[in-house]
Amino acid sequence: MAVGAISAAGYAYAALAAATVYSVYSTQQSGKQAQLNADAQSDQAQSDADAAASAAVVQADRIRRLARNQSSEANAALAASGVETGAGTAININEEIIGNAEEDAALTIFNGKNQKARGYVDASNYSMAGGQARSTANSQSIGTVLSAGAQATNMWKASAAGKNATVPKVGGAS
Repeated sequence: MAVGAISAAGYAYAALAAATVYSVYSTQQSGKQAQLNADAQSDQAQSDADAAASAAVVQADRIRRLARNQSSEANAALAASGVETGAGTAININEEIIGNAEEDAALTIFNGKNQKARGYVDASNYSMAGGQARSTANSQSIGTVLSAGAQATNMWKASAAGKNATVPKVGGAS
């Protein structure tokens, strides 16, 4: 009977060890995948932020170009009506067109920079979440190993006390 008890205990220890290894492995893989996903989201957020800032610069250049075209058209219309384009009202009209366009262009670039800053904050938050997921997986793995150690200790104590593989007597007494 003692040989059977040792053999059963050996199988129990082996099963506990295998379950522990599998649990730690799957927890680590889950944490690693969460971190990889968060890193990918972080990279995408940075790319989107950079694209928004770049698009704002392109849009600002477009605004300025349209203002120059509008100013030229205004000058041509004034000249066609006989107004001197280098003085008075013509200059005021051009200054207003260019001034308004420059204000719009500056606001567009400012908004693009704000979008970029928000995108980089999002990227940082994604990256931090990935690190936290990995840290959580590490903590869970340590907890699994410690729990398995406690279970093995309890099994050993029970085995040493002769409590394993014993059948209670009638009435539940050992």
